[in-house]
Amino acid sequence: MTYNSKRYIMSMVTGVLSIAAYVIYVLTGDAPAVEDIMGWARLMLTFIGIAVGLQVVVQIVYHVGYAIGVSVKEQDKDGEKTKKIINSAMVVDERDKLINLKSLRVGYTCAGIGLVIALFTLAGGVPYVIALHVIVGAGAVSALIEGCVAVFFHERGVRNG
Repeated sequence: MTYNSKRYIMSMVTGVLSIAAYVIYVLTGDAPAVEDIMGWARLMLTFIGIAVGLQVVVQIVYHVGYAIGVSVKEQDKDGEKTKKIINSAMVVDERDKLINLKSLRVGYTCAGIGLVIALFTLAGGVPYVIALHVIVGAGAVSALIEGCVAVFFHERGVRNG
């Protein structure tokens, strides 16, 4: 499995854990009232901030762990060979850019579909908080699908066209 695939998988696992933490928090009864849209927005913004911070920490730990793993595997005394391997893994080439563009297209499509579903829920007279959850949920699901597509293309390969 490639470096980029592992990085995307770590990001997806962190995203799922963040979503699970939010769901657990809401289901334990500490959530605002259904009518308190401002309270829900603050809660969601708080969890989004926590998720972003968690993503940063996990990516840093992953990069450090990757560097240590390469160093141990190569048993490099002066670190030059390790540095070359790490630098070559982190280079973004045309293939990586194409994979990123293709996965972003799928992710944006999923997010757009979620936004349309949220509009339908609002048109159907469902409470605002449900539409807010559909929008945030669509963003989370689209990020997960985007990561899955990126891993798929990194492992299978991608063609231009």
